[in-house]
Amino acid sequence: MSKKCYGLGVIGCGVIWEVGHMPGLQKMDGEFKLQYVYDINPALTEKAANQTGAKALTDPDEMFESKDVDIVAILTPPFARVEYVKKACAAGKHLMLEKPMARTIDQALEIHSSIRTSGAKCFIPFARTGRSDFLKVPRIIQSGDLGDPLAFIHIHITGPYPWIPLDHWMHDQDKSGGPIFDFSIHFIEMARACLGAEAESVIYGGAATTGRVQSDDQVTALVHYKGGGFAEFTKSWAIPPQVKFGHGGTFVICRDAVVTIDPKVEIHTADGVREVTRDDTGHEGRIRQYRNLISAIEDGTPLFASELEGLRTIEILDAAERSRASGRREPVHLHN
Repeated sequence: MSKKCYGLGVIGCGVIWEVGHMPGLQKMDGEFKLQYVYDINPALTEKAANQTGAKALTDPDEMFESKDVDIVAILTPPFARVEYVKKACAAGKHLMLEKPMARTIDQALEIHSSIRTSGAKCFIPFARTGRSDFLKVPRIIQSGDLGDPLAFIHIHITGPYPWIPLDHWMHDQDKSGGPIFDFSIHFIEMARACLGAEAESVIYGGAATTGRVQSDDQVTALVHYKGGGFAEFTKSWAIPPQVKFGHGGTFVICRDAVVTIDPKVEIHTADGVREVTRDDTGHEGRIRQYRNLISAIEDGTPLFASELEGLRTIEILDAAERSRASGRREPVHLHN
């Protein structure tokens, strides 16, 4: 249990707030008090305020200036985060910063610098951090019991996101980066944790095949890592929206075993199959993320995913975008 009740301000009250963050926070009475909500869409601000009892703002600066706010959750589209992060850090606030941390590498570097300079704690809620069994996978692989990790493969085939319009910013290449930026980023982060190495180069292949969305809808990125590791990320949005079909799989190939990830985690060895137990359901993963941030603030507990993990994923995606433009393999430029 936290040592105090933390004041929270929220910027961005769209889908990820309503279906992701809000339900978990509503179960954390005594640990958080939602003080302020703000969205550039006034209707979403009022809706969030009515749902939670928080004060609706027309100007987020009041949130940064308030002594009642300890943490700011920034849930805006990634292209609209830099100034909010800089103001929050300048005001001494800690951050819950949705993924991806930014749309471009320059934005990510600005955000990373602001956080490091201020000393703020910043949690980035990648999928790996939201399930107890996902959190166990990198530790199991890095233990060495399964042999060296060799490759990480993630494939996901669906239609466009069904809960938003086809012309939504998430379906726009310029605004979201397309499916590999908006969706596969979760598994790009997980691959780094599982392989235990930094990426060296990326080659991107993609195409806008259907014209339904304003982005590539068939994408594959191949990533090479230091030490010889390899990853493949394939994401399709090309299935017709009216067709109820989805297929996906995630695999970590080790020298002596294969680990399958999602919908459940299993370890396949010569001795058989062992399931990695999951001890959370529903919104318990979101609660764990916020509690990990509190622990980092209070006693320096390591964050499951911080601004460093956020930056490393953007560095890989930056190389993917350069490869998309050049048609060649591009190096990953790491920053301190």
